[in-house]
Amino acid sequence: MCFPLMNEYECFTYCCSMFKLVRHHNDTMILVSLSLITSSTCVIMLYSVLQVSAFLGLPSPTANNNNFLTYQDSALGIKIDYPVGWTHELHPGSLVTFLASLESDSNTYPAGLGITIKQLGSKHTSLNEVTKVQIKNLTQSHPDFRLIESTNSILAGNIAHKIVFSATDNMKHERTAMQIWTLKGNKGQLITYKAEPGKYSKYLPTVQKMIESFQIIR
Repeated sequence: MCFPLMNEYECFTYCCSMFKLVRHHNDTMILVSLSLITSSTCVIMLYSVLQVSAFLGLPSPTANNNNFLTYQDSALGIKIDYPVGWTHELHPGSLVTFLASLESDSNTYPAGLGITIKQLGSKHTSLNEVTKVQIKNLTQSHPDFRLIESTNSILAGNIAHKIVFSATDNMKHERTAMQIWTLKGNKGQLITYKAEPGKYSKYLPTVQKMIESFQIIR
């Protein structure tokens, strides 16, 4: 199973009523699944799920001077700035999510961002292979999947790939999402931003600042 939309787009675990995303019984709420390329099937299975026991303690945010807080997690090896007022939560499967503040006209969260870090099955997996498999699986998993953009990018100073797409989630809600992923050493890093279609552009500048601040610290 490679970058399945069902696992990262529907089960992104925003933990809010807008996305209706709750923990699966097997607690594999992951953005990406990786493992080795097999010679018999040539299927790229890219990530293996990390155990929650790897976490030695919960990270705490620190403030900066731009109305953003800094989230740093030594276990995941990441650092990112997020807006004051947004909430973050650490989940099984090496997933951390950030939720935008509630808006006055709604009791649901309008947008969210998630980051996952997974161990690669092989250091030889290429970014191009990941990109091809991801788009293929999104297309097969969701009949209404519509690829809006697919471009090369940079994430934490590394060559990355970014896609923007729309699809209907498991609660039959249409969503617009952006994914950007990169590979470094024997790990993969993926960020997913998801929002209501009408609010995607509103939160995009904030999300872009978050992504630009993202660092791989180990």
